[in-house]
Amino acid sequence: MSALSFFQPAFLWALGFLAVVLALHFFRRRVVRKMSISTLRFFPSAAVSQSRVKKLVDLLLLIARLILIAALIFIFAGLHDRSSPLVALSDPHSIVYTWVDPTVSMEYADGGASSGQRAVAVVDTLAAVLPQSVEHYRFDHESGRFVLSGAPAGREARGNFAGRYGPVNLEEAVDAFIAASSSTPSAVFIVLTDFQKSTLEAFDSLSSRLAGNDKKVICVSVAPSKPHNYSVTARGNAAVVRAHGAALDTTFVELTVGDLRVGQRSVSCAAGDSAVVSFDMPQSLAGSWGRAALNVSDPLPFDNADLFTVSADKSRSALIVGDVRRNRVIGAALRASGPAFWDPVVYRDGGDLSYEDLNAADLVIVNNFNGRSRVLESFISGAGAGKGIIITLDPDREDDFGRTYLRGSGLSRAALSANTVEAGAHPVLSDTNTALWRGFPAASSRNARVYRHTGPVPGDVLARMGNARPLASFVNQSGAGLVIISTPIGVSSANNLCETGFFVPFLDRLARHALAGRGQEDEAWYAGYVARNPFFGVGRSGTLYDRDGKLVASWASQPFVRVDRPGAYSLVSSAGETTRFAVSAHPSEGEMIFGRPDVHDAGGIYYFESVEFLEQIGDLSNNIWSHWLWVILGLMLCLEVFLWRRQSVKK
Repeated sequence: MSALSFFQPAFLWALGFLAVVLALHFFRRRVVRKMSISTLRFFPSAAVSQSRVKKLVDLLLLIARLILIAALIFIFAGLHDRSSPLVALSDPHSIVYTWVDPTVSMEYADGGASSGQRAVAVVDTLAAVLPQSVEHYRFDHESGRFVLSGAPAGREARGNFAGRYGPVNLEEAVDAFIAASSSTPSAVFIVLTDFQKSTLEAFDSLSSRLAGNDKKVICVSVAPSKPHNYSVTARGNAAVVRAHGAALDTTFVELTVGDLRVGQRSVSCAAGDSAVVSFDMPQSLAGSWGRAALNVSDPLPFDNADLFTVSADKSRSALIVGDVRRNRVIGAALRASGPAFWDPVVYRDGGDLSYEDLNAADLVIVNNFNGRSRVLESFISGAGAGKGIIITLDPDREDDFGRTYLRGSGLSRAALSANTVEAGAHPVLSDTNTALWRGFPAASSRNARVYRHTGPVPGDVLARMGNARPLASFVNQSGAGLVIISTPIGVSSANNLCETGFFVPFLDRLARHALAGRGQEDEAWYAGYVARNPFFGVGRSGTLYDRDGKLVASWASQPFVRVDRPGAYSLVSSAGETTRFAVSAHPSEGEMIFGRPDVHDAGGIYYFESVEFLEQIGDLSNNIWSHWLWVILGLMLCLEVFLWRRQSVKK
């Protein structure tokens, strides 16, 4: 059922003229002429019927004039069906606000034009067909406000669409629309987007604020019909390739660092799947910029390459708990393996240990520590998540902390016992190819000997002895990387490990393995997304430069900072320290997951495909009744001419 209304109801006062016409018709003074006639014998009988026809014609003429005047008044008042979704665009008092999605997914090129360009073209077409009295505002993403159409309003308003990285700013636009239209009942908000997953979620969360306030919200989708996208993400010496929407035929990924081409790997991927390709990264390239590029034809190419930095090892603090005299050889081995990596190395007896010592350390080594420590036990059991922990077992002491802890924590269900190998057992590595043991000249070390050890050792075995008993194992407990060694690693009569060349690399690899994947990775930076300011609260400032040395930003004491575009950057602190890091596009921006907003129960919110929307705004007169009123007006004029007869005047 139609819901009739008027754009300008003030014109309805003119309906009072209908009463004037009626008054003139019924109360006009008729002129009666008296004539003396000798007889009525010669008047035909048709004279009486002609008098009746004349009265009927006068009545029809009155009705035609009333309808003509009413139709003319309704035209000026703007009679329309208010249930039509686009009728508000024909309201001469309406104000139209348009928002074009600025996210980088709108760069998807479908049929030669990107989704963003098609959205801008829709806005331009709309602006051309709106009534001249309608004010049209476009959202300016740079200033965060609506500006009058025709004024400079950012890149998309100039027709050269370029997507922006980062979260969708729809909430900012909705806030601006609500504030600008608070005193305008006939406001229309038009959203033009591809409704990718993040945008759809943002709109659904805001729909309750837009619905039911007597304002029209029109959603126009410019999503591609059959979307697909390929992406590559660099992670150290590996690259992850993803195929969204379509399978990736065999192609290749090329890795370059600085001016050096590191390698090229072939890759293929099924639709909706991912593949990992690995490279051998030369250690001499640490600190350099790199680039992983996927050779593919892609309608959304922004994520076909990913920049990164080859991270040099950062220093990690080590805490060695136990007999300081026996454990100094452990600290010396750590410094020998990487003087720039293990710094500082701190020694503590069990009685001097505090939570501050444990929290400040990245790696905790417990060796030759007899007795119990509730601080250390509590730390290993829960608070040590994100830390690397190495515990050695002393077969010569029943009160050894490691043995006591394994029994008390339930990690060792079998009874621990001391084992003696008279001739000594040499260490045997599982391989020399994996990252854990790569670079060792051989899988076994014949000059190193273990004479006494504790067993059985729980966890995944990392290294064994010549008698097949575990030498070192790994246990993941409450997020902590726990490495258990079945014999002491300091100065001890139980083995001669610290006296051989095997000791330094063996200890270094176990220590790094305990740290791996436990909060020690570099922080990920995504373009357009805020991140923690590394200078917040430290009393220093920093200057950010891009790969070409151009100044990008200056950071001081603000808690959060943001880098707008992907790339490789250098951050120079006021103290002279330089840090290099890479900024990537967020993976969600290329997922190609599109949807449709649920507007069936949302009052005043309507959804259109872009083609359908263009068809309907092509003739906005279809949304109002003026064309029918003009037809009625023309018919009544013709009826007026047909019925009106000029009375003859007798001379």
